[in-house]
Amino acid sequence: MKSQVCSFLFFYACLLGLLLVTLAVNGQQESDSTDYYYKMVVSPKSHDALFAGYVFFRNQKKKHLQDQNAKKAVYDLRMMIMAQIDLGLIPEAESSVIEALQIIDDQQVTDDTFDEPKLGLYNSLGMVYSLMKEYEKAIDMHNKALELCIKTGDSTSVLIMHNNIGWIYKDLEDFEKAEQHLNIVYNTRLQQEDILETAKAMDNLGAIQGKLGKESGLEKMLKALRIRIAEKDVQHYYTSYRHLTEYYKDRGHLEAARKYARLGYEAASQYTQSYLEDALPRLLELSDNPLISEYIHLSDSLTRARFLTDKKYSSAKYNLAKEQQRTLESQLQKETQEKLKLIYLLLGLTVLIIAIFVIMMLTFRHKKEKFQQIYITEKRISKKIHDEVANDLYHVMTKLQSTTDNNEPILDDLENIYTRTRDISKENSPINVNDNFNELINDLLLSYQTDAVNIITRNGLKIDWKTISEIKRATVYRVLQELMTNMRKHSRATIVVLTFNQTQSDILIAYKDNGMGCELQKSNGLHNVENRIDAINASITFESRPDHGFKVNMII
Repeated sequence: MKSQVCSFLFFYACLLGLLLVTLAVNGQQESDSTDYYYKMVVSPKSHDALFAGYVFFRNQKKKHLQDQNAKKAVYDLRMMIMAQIDLGLIPEAESSVIEALQIIDDQQVTDDTFDEPKLGLYNSLGMVYSLMKEYEKAIDMHNKALELCIKTGDSTSVLIMHNNIGWIYKDLEDFEKAEQHLNIVYNTRLQQEDILETAKAMDNLGAIQGKLGKESGLEKMLKALRIRIAEKDVQHYYTSYRHLTEYYKDRGHLEAARKYARLGYEAASQYTQSYLEDALPRLLELSDNPLISEYIHLSDSLTRARFLTDKKYSSAKYNLAKEQQRTLESQLQKETQEKLKLIYLLLGLTVLIIAIFVIMMLTFRHKKEKFQQIYITEKRISKKIHDEVANDLYHVMTKLQSTTDNNEPILDDLENIYTRTRDISKENSPINVNDNFNELINDLLLSYQTDAVNIITRNGLKIDWKTISEIKRATVYRVLQELMTNMRKHSRATIVVLTFNQTQSDILIAYKDNGMGCELQKSNGLHNVENRIDAINASITFESRPDHGFKVNMII
C-alpha cells in the first residue's frame, strides 16, 4: 500500500511539474520573442526578417488591444510603423500612426503618460509625409513633435526635430530656413562640447551654407571631415564626402567632385550596403561618358515613377502584404507547434525514464524486503525445530534407552529423524556474516568433507567480501550450503572444486563435482537457489549430464 501511495504522489508531482514548466516556457517564450523580433525590426538582416518582425508586432497589437493594454498596443504600432517605412509600405505606415494616435486620444489622460509615444509618432508621421513628398504636412508633424520636446524638456529630441525640419527645407530648396534650423543645432552642440555631435552639426550646416554660396560652408565641411578622421568616426566619413561632392559639383569643379565621390565610394564600401547604393550612382553620374549620365537620370525617373505607382496602388500592395502575412503567420504557428511538440516529447521521455527508474527501485526494494522476510522466517523455523522437535526427540530417545526392552530399531529410526531435524535446523539457523566471512565459508565447506568426499577451494582467501552487502554475503552462504547438501544427498561425488574470482564489480563463483550427474530438472533445492540469487539481482547457471558431474556458475 505504501508503494502505491508513493507511486501516485510521484506521478502527480510529474504532472504538476509538466504544467508548471509549460506555463514558464510560454511566459518566457513571449518575452524572448519580443526581444527577438525587436532586433529584426531595428536592425533587419533581410527583407523576410523585417517582414516577420512586422507580422509579430501586428499580432501583438491585436492581443494587447483585446487585453485593453493601450500602452503596449501603441508600442506595437510604433514598431509596425518602423517596419512599414523600411518595407516601403508608406500609406500603411500613415494609417498605423493615425491608429496609434487615436488609441492615445481614447485614453483621455491629462498627465504626460503618452507624451513620449506621441513625440515618436509625430516624428514618424513627419518622415512618412516627407517620403510622400508632402513637405508641408511633414513640417507640421515635426513642429508638433518639437512642441512636445520643449514641453517635456527633452533637449536631445529638440535638436533632432530642428535637424529633420532643416533637411525638409533643403528638399524644398528653401536653404535660408534650412540654415536657420541647422544653426540652432550647431550652436547648441558647440555649448555641449560633444566633439562628434558638433562635427555632425557643423557638416550639415556647412552643406546648406554651401548651397547658399557661402565660403564658410566649405570651411565647416572640411573642418568636420578632419575631426571625423582624427576621431575615427568611420560611420560619418561618407556623409562628409557626399556633401563635398555636391559642393564641388554645384560649382562645376568636376575633378574635385570626382575625387570626393571616389573617397565616398571607398568609405561606403567599408560600412553598409545602403551607403554603397547611394555612393555608386553619385560616382557614376560624374563620369565623362554621356550614356552613364543618361542611365542615372533614367533610373531616377523610373524610381520616382515607381514610387508614385506604389502610392496609387497602395491598396493592392496592402492586399499582397496581407497574403504574405497570412502565409508567414501559418509558418510561424507551425514552427511554434513543432517546438511545443518537441518540448512535450522531451518532458514525456523524462517522465517515462524517471517512472521506469522508480518502478525498478520499488521492485528491487520489494525483492529485498521479501528476501529479508524469508530470512526471518527461516530463523524462526530453525529455532522452532531446534527448541521443540529436536529436543522432544532427544528426550524420547533418552527414555527408550533407559528401558530394558529391545528398542534398537526404534532408537535407530529416532536417531535418524533427530539427525535430519538437526541438519534442517542448522541449515536455517542464523548466521553472522559480519565476522571473518572467509573463515565462515571455510567452516561450512569442511563440515561437508568426509573420508569419501574431498572438497577443494581455489582463491577463496583472496576475495574481499566486505565489498558486497550483508544480504549478498548471507545469500552466498545459503546457496553454497544448498549446493553442498544437494551434493551429499544425490550426486555420489568424491571430489568437489570451488573456484573464487573477483573483478572490479563482481565476484565469480564456480562449483564443479565429479558426481553421477543427471538430466537437468530443477528440484525444490535448485529452485530455492535460483530464488535467492534472483532476489539480490545476481545470476546463476546450472550444467549437468549423466555421468558428467554437476557444474554451477554464479556472478554476484
